[in-house]
Amino acid sequence: MSLLSILFAVAIAPAAASQGGGLELAARPTSPSIFGEVGEFDLFAQDGGARTLEDFRGEPWLFMSFFTRCSGPCPQMTAQMRAAQDELEGVPCKLVSLSVDPGHDTPEVLARYAGDWTADTSRWTFLTGEEDAIYSLMRESFSLGVERLRDEDIEMGMQVTHASRLVTVDAQGRIRGYYDGETEEGRLAAVKRMKSLAREAGLSSSPFPAINASLNSLAALLLLAGWIVIRRPGARTDQAARDRHANLMRAAFGVSAVFLGCYLWYHFVVVPEMGHLGFRGTGGARTAYFFLLISHVLLAIVNLPLILRVLWLAHKERWEAHSKLAKLTWPVWMYVSVTGVVVYLALYPFNPSLA
Repeated sequence: MSLLSILFAVAIAPAAASQGGGLELAARPTSPSIFGEVGEFDLFAQDGGARTLEDFRGEPWLFMSFFTRCSGPCPQMTAQMRAAQDELEGVPCKLVSLSVDPGHDTPEVLARYAGDWTADTSRWTFLTGEEDAIYSLMRESFSLGVERLRDEDIEMGMQVTHASRLVTVDAQGRIRGYYDGETEEGRLAAVKRMKSLAREAGLSSSPFPAINASLNSLAALLLLAGWIVIRRPGARTDQAARDRHANLMRAAFGVSAVFLGCYLWYHFVVVPEMGHLGFRGTGGARTAYFFLLISHVLLAIVNLPLILRVLWLAHKERWEAHSKLAKLTWPVWMYVSVTGVVVYLALYPFNPSLA
């Protein structure tokens, strides 16, 4: 795969993900989907302290149900949560495990269980409380099944059946996705969603988007200045004017080259750690955004070899061919630079908030 193909794929991937959320329960990282809100609760943590919904607002959280005596899916689910704890290191978020066997799973039992799994309890909370309250929370807030089986012949570790889902909740307490809690694939999808939710909440940020937008702005100004210099009367026969034009266009190319390096670093190094941020607009705004993004990327790919050709022609002093090709290359280069700034503004300072 060529560098240009990689650049296109990197830019389009988050856009496709943003469009794909819809009604899919395993929501993609940047999906605007909301599946409901977590209702108020009053429970106890492994340290014996009370916890309410307010204690978990302000940061996204990853939720699962389990019980310590479970001989079914719970150990595998907890193993997935333990792996997620490491993968979410440094991401401003929380992890929450809710016991569906509160009669046995007292705070003391949960504290031992957390220790057995080397849980970082500053980030990962284990909750218990009244059974009726827990089951109501599971069914009514999370829309997850849970049932205590009353048959005395059922072995101890199978006395409670419950959904084996990982649930992503945003910083406002809204449910944003359901994922398979027993598989690595489900966990990885949930982790990506959590990183994106942290960025959506403005809790996780990088300077690279602003840097890239600034580089695009500078490139556009240099391009404009270069065009003005060479369009003045007599400029084409004035060596000093031609030199100024050449220096401005070389500077524009250098700035664009730095932008490309920053862009690739951001998408290949920063985004995998921090997650994508999706455009949250709807209707015409969403259509306009994706038109700008896709046209920006496609024209950037098409224009790069044209820019190199124009510069080479200038270097060889083949002015007629240089001037002819520059008439096509310059407006596309300007469009790419300006739309890069517009996309940044749409995705960051002016990205609509979710309802």
